Amino acid sequence: MKILQTANLGKSQGGISGSIRYSLYNSLGTEVSSSQNTGVYEVGSSTGVYGVELNLSVYFSGSIVWSVNGNSNIYASEVVNVDDKLARTIQFGRWKVDDVKKEMIFYDNDNTTELVKYQLFDKSGSPSVTEVFDRRISGSV
Repeated sequence: MKILQTANLGKSQGGISGSIRYSLYNSLGTEVSSSQNTGVYEVGSSTGVYGVELNLSVYFSGSIVWSVNGNSNIYASEVVNVDDKLARTIQFGRWKVDDVKKEMIFYDNDNTTELVKYQLFDKSGSPSVTEVFDRRISGSV
């Protein structure tokens, strides 16, 4: 799932997008993506506000920590809200029932990228799209 993350490192840090790095940490504080600069951009001109679009699993829960390369005194962190975006996308986005595979498919904002699939079952536990009683996760991107 694509998630936009931004950090305001202060106007004094404007114009140095090549020196801005980020790392991802899971909810236990374990680093899951080492410090990198890939995709980092500055919002506006010399604002000190930086952003990056991350492509994360819908199951990711954790934080992003921003830093300035070569300066051990400047950091910013924030929670990565995959759950909020996923819930909003499922609530308002496109979904489709595949009557052959007996699945419900939820799509990202582009209406083509599959986020999550649920197998659909009737009350007796048989695959169904006409008398759905249960859904079970069958796959995610």
